[in-house]
Amino acid sequence: MRVFMAAVLAAVVLPNVAVAGPPEERSQCFAREGVSTDQKLAACTALIESGRETPQGLVAAFMTRGIAYGNKQDHDSAIRDYDQVIRIDPGNAVAFNNRGNSHQRKALLDRAIQDFDQAIRLNPKYALAFVNRAVVHRIKGRFDEAILDCNQAIKINPNFTPAFFGRGLAYQEKARWDFDAYLNEGRYEDLAIQDYDQVIRLDPNNVAAFINRGDAYARRRQYDRATADYTEAIRLAPDNGSIFKGRAFAFRYVGQRDRAVADYKKALTLNIDGATRKQVETALKQLGAS
Repeated sequence: MRVFMAAVLAAVVLPNVAVAGPPEERSQCFAREGVSTDQKLAACTALIESGRETPQGLVAAFMTRGIAYGNKQDHDSAIRDYDQVIRIDPGNAVAFNNRGNSHQRKALLDRAIQDFDQAIRLNPKYALAFVNRAVVHRIKGRFDEAILDCNQAIKINPNFTPAFFGRGLAYQEKARWDFDAYLNEGRYEDLAIQDYDQVIRLDPNNVAAFINRGDAYARRRQYDRATADYTEAIRLAPDNGSIFKGRAFAFRYVGQRDRAVADYKKALTLNIDGATRKQVETALKQLGAS
C-alpha cells in the first residue's frame, strides 16, 4: 500500500524587470491563488502572444503556462512551453527540471534523466532536481542510484522532506526487489523507517509517511507499531479506504479478527479502486465475514 512520490515542480521565479503586458492578464497569469487553471492558461497565452513581453517576461509566462498545462495532464503542451524557456534562456535549470517531470509523466524516462542531469549540471546545488532524478531511477529499478541522489539532496539541504521520503521509498523498493535484501533481512525496511521518522519530524501531518512507515513496520512484523501508524494516517485522512485495509491486515495478523473485519467493511464504504476492493472482499470471505 506504499504511497509513491511524484516528481516535484519548481516554483516560477517572476521577472525582476518591468514588462508591458496588460495588468489584469499579468495578475491572472502569475496569481498564486484565486484563479482557475483555465484562466491562468488564457492569461499567460495572451501575454505570450501580445508581442510586448521582454525575454524575461516570456520566460516567466511560458514557465507558468507549462506548469498549468502539467496540472491539466497536458504534458505535451507543457514540454513545448519548457522548450521555449530553454530556447530563450539555455541556462535555466528550473526549465530542465520541469521538462524532466513532464517527460517522466509521459514515461519517457531516459529523456527525463537527461533533463535532470542538465538541471544539475547548471545548478549542482539543486536539491529538487536530485530528488526528481531519484524518482526516475527508482521507477527504472535503479534503487542504489536513487538512494545516492537522495543522499546528495540531503547533503545540500538537511531538512528537505522530499529527499527523506524519496530515499525511504527507494529503501522499501530495494527491500522488495533487490537480491541484497535477501541477504540482509529487515535492513532496508529499518532504513526506510528511519527516513520516514525524519519526514514525520519535519512534517507531522504527512499522511503518506505514516502509511509507508506502517507498511515497513508490517513487513518487519511489528504489527502494533504498524497499527499505530495506520491509525494516525486514518485520523489525518479518514476517507482513505486503503489505509483501513492496511490496518485490517495488521489486526488480522495479531489475531484481532473483529477489528480486522470492521476495518475491511469500513474500507468497502469508502473510495477504493477495483483491485483493492477485490482484495478486501477476499479477506472478508477468508475471515467468514463476507
